[in-house]
Amino acid sequence: MTTSDYILIETLQYPFTNTVVEVIKARGDKGFSPAMVGQYWQLDRLEQEGYTVHIQEGWHTSNLRKYLGLPKAKNKAEESPAAHAVDGICLATSRFMRYRQIKGRSGTWLGFIEVTPCQFAVISRPPVCRRQLHLMIPSKGGKRRRYGGTVTCHGFRKGDYVKAIKAGITYYGYVSGDTKTQVSVSDSNWKRLGQFTAKKVQLLQRNTGLVSTVGLSNLTASSGAV
Repeated sequence: MTTSDYILIETLQYPFTNTVVEVIKARGDKGFSPAMVGQYWQLDRLEQEGYTVHIQEGWHTSNLRKYLGLPKAKNKAEESPAAHAVDGICLATSRFMRYRQIKGRSGTWLGFIEVTPCQFAVISRPPVCRRQLHLMIPSKGGKRRRYGGTVTCHGFRKGDYVKAIKAGITYYGYVSGDTKTQVSVSDSNWKRLGQFTAKKVQLLQRNTGLVSTVGLSNLTASSGAV
């Protein structure tokens, strides 16, 4: 759980009383890292708000993830639950499962959880180019071709969420560009869905500075809890 996660939870005002945080430790003989500073601030804020804070080290999270059989993506840039949600699930699970060492045996996990599909969203900023007039060669009359910026000539702004119709098919996406008569609409990955006649494009939501892809998490536990 990061500071940004905490701010998001605080904004949404979820009625939770306990929180589990995986602590970061400096590698080697170092006793300090920039990430630890933000972590200490986060823990202090949570306690000030009256939440019960539980601290957990990375090895514990790793052991629980392996026991549950949850996949862990090695590529952190991958936009998937296995890359960004799996450790959060294990942190929450740690409050319901415990590893108990039994004398003469290797030990066992106690408790029960069930991993079910849940909503997973990838949120990013629209890659809108800034105005770059100085890069354009003036045409006749000293005027430069419009390049970059968020304003279009049809009343839309780049990043606006719209509904567009073409050949009887309805598309939902974000305004990514325009021509004299058409509006370009792209998906959340900024891949163009098509160019549409401006009159057949309907504004649904003004640009918020963010675009998102929402789907169901495909994480399933292969052992331990199911």
